[in-house]
Amino acid sequence: MHYVYVTGTPHPDRADPWVRVDARGTIVERGEAVGAKWPAGDVVVVLAAAQARLVALDMPPMSRDRLERAVRLALDDTLASDADDTAIAIGEPARGKVLVAVAEKAIVENLARRSDVVRIVPEAALTPLASDWTWYRSPLGGGFVRRDDGSAFAVGDAGAGALAPELSLALAQAARASAAPSAIRCAFACEASERSRFTHDAGVTFAPAAPWRWDGATPSVVAAAPDFMRSGARASAPTQAAWKSFRPALILAGLALAVHLGGLAVTWGLLAFENARLSRAIVSEAAAAQLPDANTPQVALAAIARQNASRRHAVGHLASSDALPLLARASSSMQALPPGTLRAAHFSGDAWTFELGPVDRDAQTRLSRALAGAGLDALAVPTSGGVRMRVALAPTAR
Repeated sequence: MHYVYVTGTPHPDRADPWVRVDARGTIVERGEAVGAKWPAGDVVVVLAAAQARLVALDMPPMSRDRLERAVRLALDDTLASDADDTAIAIGEPARGKVLVAVAEKAIVENLARRSDVVRIVPEAALTPLASDWTWYRSPLGGGFVRRDDGSAFAVGDAGAGALAPELSLALAQAARASAAPSAIRCAFACEASERSRFTHDAGVTFAPAAPWRWDGATPSVVAAAPDFMRSGARASAPTQAAWKSFRPALILAGLALAVHLGGLAVTWGLLAFENARLSRAIVSEAAAAQLPDANTPQVALAAIARQNASRRHAVGHLASSDALPLLARASSSMQALPPGTLRAAHFSGDAWTFELGPVDRDAQTRLSRALAGAGLDALAVPTSGGVRMRVALAPTAR
């Protein structure tokens, strides 16, 4: 396995440092090479902190297929670029927080096109998590600071004895939010006199920490980092002793599972047949109406809904996905919220986004269920001031 440290899209004039590690993560070879001459074999790309920052989000439990949409909604106010130009990698939720890596989509897609790349992980996620903020130096200049919640931001090079301006700004913001760290640890060669000047200038204690290198991360740390390639975790096989111990129970469970799967197979077959029949009917309906490019059920259903809305608009009627009908569907459910909870609302892209004040988890669950009963698809994520909820017409209600 090879780890390659990259600061952006591979370029023929830029040599990237790389290391080859064995199964235990021990470095057995190192070097530098341009993208076209990276060492042969599987490659884990370590994306420099300047290209991939880390955000720690407080997220409620939810299914994995809804988590990415919820994360993007939660990051809506913090993304500096358009969401379509941003790639995210989501780590496994832990202690109520989700660690999210954010990078430029073009860089990630360019790296992902290489057949030898198996993972793309952010540099900052490979560092140990401490109880204070930790300042690290990157191998090709600059560096980053990892906060105690797991998030991280890049910092540039500063003059001798000078504090990085990004760090100064982050400390000022943390102080205003009453969340300043008790100390900042310098995980690089830093003289005591230098740390003393930092402490005096920032008003926060700067302490030494063990130096860290990007190529020193263990395989387990690399495997746990958010991965832009979204590789699945590999489960280890049971040992021979465990198999013998649980063999009778596993055989019975296997027989029960076989019977259960047989019944499911019959049910799925009938449902698949009915689904195929309905899908053909929807596509045929769209074709009979001469709707363009309606060659799949999903596209055909959306085209029919758009045509229905267009024809209703042509005769002065509202469509069910318009702002007012959608708001009317949601209003009875929203009225159950305490007075003053709704702070702002705006309509865009056939959906309402409601900015709510603090709402407890039970009330949020009741609201989501009430909206679902009204034929609405609601997605809620926490914000610094409360809850942001995006409400759209459910596909079954169109």
